[in-house]
Amino acid sequence: MATAIEEDFKNEVLRLAGEEVRTCIQCGTCSASCPTAHLMKPSIRRLVKLCLEGRREEALHNETLWLCTSCLLCTVRCPRGIRPKMVVSALKELADREKIESPGKNYDHLFNKQIEEYGRISELPLIGEFLLFYPQGTVQSMKVGLELLPRGKITLEREQVMGKDEVKRIMEELGK
Repeated sequence: MATAIEEDFKNEVLRLAGEEVRTCIQCGTCSASCPTAHLMKPSIRRLVKLCLEGRREEALHNETLWLCTSCLLCTVRCPRGIRPKMVVSALKELADREKIESPGKNYDHLFNKQIEEYGRISELPLIGEFLLFYPQGTVQSMKVGLELLPRGKITLEREQVMGKDEVKRIMEELGK
Protein backbone atom coordinates (compact mmCIF):
# COMPACT_ATOMS: atom_id res chain seq x y z
CA MET A 1 0.00 0.00 0.00
CA ALA A 2 1.36 3.40 -1.00
CA THR A 3 2.01 6.04 1.62
CA ALA A 4 0.30 9.43 1.50
CA ILE A 5 3.54 11.04 0.28
CA GLU A 6 3.86 8.50 -2.55
CA GLU A 7 0.21 9.01 -3.55
CA ASP A 8 0.62 12.80 -3.49
CA PHE A 9 3.66 12.58 -5.75
CA LYS A 10 1.94 10.19 -8.17
CA ASN A 11 -1.17 12.38 -8.30
CA GLU A 12 0.86 15.52 -8.97
CA VAL A 13 2.70 13.82 -11.85
CA LEU A 14 -0.63 12.59 -13.25
CA ARG A 15 -2.15 16.06 -12.91
CA LEU A 16 0.74 17.53 -14.92
CA ALA A 17 1.24 14.67 -17.40
CA GLY A 18 -2.30 13.43 -17.88
CA GLU A 19 -4.48 10.80 -16.25
CA GLU A 20 -3.97 8.46 -19.23
CA VAL A 21 -0.52 7.65 -17.80
CA ARG A 22 -2.35 5.33 -15.37
CA THR A 23 -3.14 3.05 -18.32
CA CYS A 24 0.52 2.36 -19.13
CA ILE A 25 1.02 -1.38 -19.69
CA GLN A 26 4.83 -1.17 -19.45
CA CYS A 27 5.28 -2.62 -22.94
CA GLY A 28 8.55 -0.74 -23.48
CA THR A 29 7.65 0.74 -26.87
CA CYS A 30 8.58 4.19 -25.57
CA SER A 31 12.07 3.06 -24.58
CA ALA A 32 12.55 1.07 -27.79
CA SER A 33 11.62 4.18 -29.81
CA CYS A 34 13.85 6.61 -27.92
CA PRO A 35 17.02 7.71 -29.75
CA THR A 36 18.81 8.41 -26.45
CA ALA A 37 17.56 5.32 -24.60
CA HIS A 38 21.04 3.81 -24.51
CA LEU A 39 22.13 6.73 -22.31
CA MET A 40 19.09 6.78 -20.03
CA LYS A 41 19.17 5.33 -16.57
CA PRO A 42 16.36 4.61 -15.86
CA SER A 43 14.70 4.03 -19.20
CA ILE A 44 11.63 6.12 -20.07
CA ARG A 45 9.43 3.06 -19.45
CA ARG A 46 10.96 2.62 -15.99
CA LEU A 47 10.59 6.34 -15.28
CA VAL A 48 6.84 6.11 -15.94
CA LYS A 49 6.67 3.09 -13.62
CA LEU A 50 8.55 4.95 -10.86
CA CYS A 51 5.98 7.75 -11.08
CA LEU A 52 3.06 5.35 -10.96
CA GLU A 53 4.61 3.73 -7.88
CA GLY A 54 5.08 7.13 -6.24
CA ARG A 55 8.85 6.72 -6.00
CA ARG A 56 9.63 10.41 -5.91
CA GLU A 57 13.36 10.38 -5.14
CA GLU A 58 14.23 7.91 -7.88
CA ALA A 59 11.96 9.67 -10.39
CA LEU A 60 13.38 13.15 -9.72
CA HIS A 61 17.07 12.34 -9.22
CA ASN A 62 18.28 10.69 -12.41
CA GLU A 63 19.86 11.53 -15.75
CA THR A 64 16.86 10.55 -17.88
CA LEU A 65 15.05 13.83 -17.22
CA TRP A 66 17.89 15.78 -18.73
CA LEU A 67 18.64 13.46 -21.67
CA CYS A 68 15.19 13.58 -23.27
CA THR A 69 15.47 15.34 -26.64
CA SER A 70 11.71 15.98 -26.88
CA CYS A 71 11.56 14.18 -30.23
CA LEU A 72 8.16 12.69 -29.23
CA LEU A 73 8.83 9.25 -30.75
CA CYS A 74 7.75 7.74 -27.42
CA THR A 75 4.42 9.51 -27.75
CA VAL A 76 3.87 8.77 -31.42
CA ARG A 77 4.53 5.07 -31.00
CA CYS A 78 2.76 4.41 -27.68
CA PRO A 79 0.01 1.83 -28.32
CA ARG A 80 -2.04 3.23 -25.41
CA GLY A 81 -1.88 6.89 -26.49
CA ILE A 82 0.16 7.84 -23.43
CA ARG A 83 2.53 10.77 -23.70
CA PRO A 84 5.72 9.68 -21.91
CA LYS A 85 7.34 13.00 -22.86
CA MET A 86 4.71 14.70 -20.70
CA VAL A 87 5.86 12.59 -17.75
CA VAL A 88 9.40 13.86 -18.34
CA SER A 89 8.09 17.44 -18.59
CA ALA A 90 6.10 17.02 -15.38
CA LEU A 91 9.16 15.71 -13.57
CA LYS A 92 11.29 18.56 -14.88
CA GLU A 93 8.72 21.01 -13.58
CA LEU A 94 8.74 19.34 -10.16
CA ALA A 95 12.55 19.26 -10.17
CA ASP A 96 12.59 22.97 -11.02
CA ARG A 97 10.20 23.73 -8.15
CA GLU A 98 12.51 21.88 -5.79
CA LYS A 99 15.66 23.45 -7.24
CA ILE A 100 17.01 20.09 -8.41
CA GLU A 101 19.57 20.86 -11.10
CA SER A 102 20.69 18.89 -14.11
CA PRO A 103 23.83 16.84 -13.55
CA GLY A 104 25.08 18.58 -16.71
CA LYS A 105 24.81 22.09 -15.26
CA ASN A 106 28.58 22.57 -15.69
CA TYR A 107 28.25 21.72 -19.38
CA ASP A 108 25.28 24.10 -19.72
CA HIS A 109 27.32 26.89 -18.14
CA LEU A 110 30.30 26.31 -20.45
CA PHE A 111 28.01 26.05 -23.50
CA ASN A 112 26.33 29.38 -22.70
CA LYS A 113 29.67 31.03 -21.92
CA GLN A 114 31.03 30.08 -25.35
CA ILE A 115 27.94 31.41 -27.10
CA GLU A 116 28.24 34.70 -25.21
CA GLU A 117 31.95 35.08 -25.90
CA TYR A 118 32.18 33.81 -29.48
CA GLY A 119 28.62 33.84 -30.82
CA ARG A 120 28.85 30.11 -31.58
CA ILE A 121 30.10 26.81 -30.21
CA SER A 122 33.53 25.46 -30.92
CA GLU A 123 33.25 21.78 -30.08
CA LEU A 124 36.82 20.89 -29.20
CA PRO A 125 37.43 23.68 -26.67
CA LEU A 126 33.95 23.09 -25.21
CA ILE A 127 34.61 19.40 -24.65
CA GLY A 128 38.12 20.16 -23.35
CA GLU A 129 36.78 22.56 -20.74
CA PHE A 130 33.94 20.21 -19.82
CA LEU A 131 36.29 17.27 -19.26
CA LEU A 132 37.97 19.27 -16.52
CA PHE A 133 34.66 18.94 -14.62
CA TYR A 134 33.86 15.41 -15.85
CA PRO A 135 37.15 13.55 -16.46
CA GLN A 136 35.43 10.14 -16.57
CA GLY A 137 34.01 11.12 -19.96
CA THR A 138 37.44 11.45 -21.57
CA VAL A 139 37.60 8.06 -23.32
CA GLN A 140 34.12 8.33 -24.81
CA SER A 141 34.77 11.93 -25.94
CA MET A 142 38.04 10.91 -27.58
CA LYS A 143 36.35 8.08 -29.49
CA VAL A 144 33.65 10.40 -30.83
CA GLY A 145 36.18 13.14 -31.58
CA LEU A 146 38.42 10.80 -33.54
CA GLU A 147 35.45 9.82 -35.71
CA LEU A 148 34.22 13.39 -36.27
CA LEU A 149 37.48 15.29 -36.79
CA PRO A 150 38.56 13.66 -40.10
CA ARG A 151 35.04 14.15 -41.46
CA GLY A 152 35.22 17.88 -40.79
CA LYS A 153 32.35 17.70 -38.32
CA ILE A 154 34.30 19.46 -35.57
CA THR A 155 36.90 22.19 -35.85
CA LEU A 156 39.99 23.07 -33.89
CA GLU A 157 39.54 26.84 -34.25
CA ARG A 158 37.41 29.26 -32.31
CA GLU A 159 35.79 31.34 -34.99
CA GLN A 160 34.35 34.76 -34.31
CA VAL A 161 30.99 35.35 -35.93
CA MET A 162 29.19 38.46 -37.04
CA GLY A 163 26.56 39.66 -34.60
CA LYS A 164 28.42 38.43 -31.52
CA ASP A 165 27.29 41.50 -29.53
CA GLU A 166 23.66 40.78 -30.45
CA VAL A 167 24.04 37.17 -29.28
CA LYS A 168 25.54 38.40 -26.00
CA ARG A 169 22.65 40.86 -25.53
CA ILE A 170 20.12 38.06 -26.11
CA MET A 171 21.87 35.78 -23.62
CA GLU A 172 21.90 38.57 -21.01
CA GLU A 173 18.23 39.25 -21.63
CA LEU A 174 17.47 35.57 -21.12
CA GLY A 175 19.39 35.68 -17.86
CA LYS A 176 21.97 33.11 -18.95
